[in-house]
Amino acid sequence: MGTDVTPSEYQHQWYLKNRERILEKSKGRDKVAKAEYDKKRREIKGEQLREYDRNRSNLSHRKAIKRSWSRKRTMTLKQATPLWLSELDELFIKEIYHLAVLRSEATGVDFDVDHIVPLHGKYVSGLHVPSNLQLLPRSQNIRKKNHFELV
Repeated sequence: MGTDVTPSEYQHQWYLKNRERILEKSKGRDKVAKAEYDKKRREIKGEQLREYDRNRSNLSHRKAIKRSWSRKRTMTLKQATPLWLSELDELFIKEIYHLAVLRSEATGVDFDVDHIVPLHGKYVSGLHVPSNLQLLPRSQNIRKKNHFELV
C-alpha cells in the first residue's frame, strides 16, 4: 500500500480487483454451513472472542467512531429543536427521558424515547418537541427504524 492511498481507498481498490472471486466464493456458502463454522469457531476461540467483544469499545478507532456518532446526534437534536420551545417543554422532554429510565428499571425491558416523525426522515423531518416524542420498548423502536407512517 502506497503512502498516498488511504486504507479505505486501498480496501476499495482491492475489492474491485477481487470482486468476482469474492462473489463466486459467497455463492457457495449456505446458512447452515456458516452456522456450523461459527459454532466450531466459538468452541475453539470462545473466550478469546468474548474478551475481544468486552474490550472492543475501548479500541481507539471504536472510541473515535462513537465520539463521531455522538457529536452527529447532538448536532441533529440541536438543529431539530426549535427556538420557540418553552422552559416547560424542555422540562417535559427531560422528564420523558427520565421516565424511560425508570420504566426500564421497573419492568426489566429497555425503553427508548422515540421521535414519532423521525428527525432525518426520507420524505419528512420532525422536530425535537414534546408532541413528537413517545416511549417505546427498544425492540419496537429498532423495528421501526427511521420510518414514519401516516395513520
